[in-house]
Amino acid sequence: MQPICINGRFGDVFRGIHKTKGEVALKRLRIGGAGMDEEVIRRFEREADTWRRLKHPHVLEFLGTYKPEAHIYFVSPFAKNGTLLEYVSARPGINRVRLLWETSDAVDYLHRENVVHGDIKASNLLISDNGHVLLCDFGLAKPTHAQTSTALKGAGTLRWQSPELWNNEPRSFGSDVYAFAMTIVEMMTGKHPYHETKNSALITVRIVGGSTPEPKPAPRDWPNGLLDLVRKCWVVEPKDRPDACTLLASLNATPTLVRRCCMPPVEHFGLMVRAS
Repeated sequence: MQPICINGRFGDVFRGIHKTKGEVALKRLRIGGAGMDEEVIRRFEREADTWRRLKHPHVLEFLGTYKPEAHIYFVSPFAKNGTLLEYVSARPGINRVRLLWETSDAVDYLHRENVVHGDIKASNLLISDNGHVLLCDFGLAKPTHAQTSTALKGAGTLRWQSPELWNNEPRSFGSDVYAFAMTIVEMMTGKHPYHETKNSALITVRIVGGSTPEPKPAPRDWPNGLLDLVRKCWVVEPKDRPDACTLLASLNATPTLVRRCCMPPVEHFGLMVRAS
């Protein structure tokens, strides 16, 4: 494996060479101590079981697992174009509506398969070699009929979480839709939600209180209808939010967007890339 590492919530990602698949990414789950091993293995098996059955053009392909002594890895294609924000930051004229549509297509597919992703955000959206979205990181994904462990209730990334998750409600299709709207704002502005607030407790208060990171004044360079769609995804009651199929149809009807201004620099929130 090459010594390039991305540090994420539950593991580290390395680049390697597979003898038949070529360049691949290996996600290594972190193992805290002897007492954590059983929980880590359960999480690994749950993610593998969910991911391996997902087959879609906009879902990162599952290539298998690798279990050398003392470590466990997921193997997937290596996305050299990086994350969604990295990709659009380097391409100010890219059609962002297409990328959002592809993301909603992946989310709609998961929901039709009765799978809740649980952690939708731009850093969990990779870009394929031919420039298409690939939804990844299924560490919090679960079938809708599955029980949610106490350890994972409320899990996810703070700034993308919907208010009901703070009432100990399980992640749902509705919480995925809420996070997708956060991702729209993230991609269109180049900044993570609530970027002006650094204190986690204050962010939590804002989320629970119904304060959303809506851009103000309303951006003139957003396509007609996109901000209204975001607002609908942010309503307090999950059942009143549009479903993923509606998001897909709405984005399909959204005027094509080619931004004329430069994208702000990417802010690597919650993700550190380093070479060792």
